[in-house]
Amino acid sequence: MIRIRQTSPLALAAAVAVSLGLALGSATADAGERGASAPRQTAQHANKAPRGDYARHTEWQRTDNGYTRRDTWRGENGRTASRSDVTTRTDSGYTRDSTFTGPNGQTATRSANVVSDREAGTRTREAVTTLPDGRARSMTDSTARTADGYTRQTSITNPNGGTAQRDVQASYDPEAKTWSRAVSVDRNPPPGE
Repeated sequence: MIRIRQTSPLALAAAVAVSLGLALGSATADAGERGASAPRQTAQHANKAPRGDYARHTEWQRTDNGYTRRDTWRGENGRTASRSDVTTRTDSGYTRDSTFTGPNGQTATRSANVVSDREAGTRTREAVTTLPDGRARSMTDSTARTADGYTRQTSITNPNGGTAQRDVQASYDPEAKTWSRAVSVDRNPPPGE
């Protein structure tokens, strides 16, 4: 199956950053993997102007135990970038190996492993991203279902050795039809140091 579509530059940047989990500068656990949810737009990114038109070409192919996907972006200036994924089903989840090649020819890779236990109501994701210069960023994310919601713990170690821990406790009130979420983030070193 081949899909061709036009995408906005902001969506491209978000897709590449989220899917590869690349930390530009000092990443936080909050900016880490978001799974199926959309990336949040922060105030510092809200007013950035589009950087021109581009085209995106996607090729997607099922395999016996998963699928492969290749995205290629071509800018109006003729520069290209690409991303290739190989996703393989496992007995308890899946693995995904990704390669991103930027317009400058440099390559970053990401290996991810996801394990789900439906009976226990848990899901664990682990990923290691290797940047073009060989430095690595690692992430572990564990989600567990509770009686009225879920808990989620995310730990990130950035290439510079800095760490981030993000803990979430969420609960749903069916009578009020509302969700409540408590989030704590601990960064080491703290921002600004």
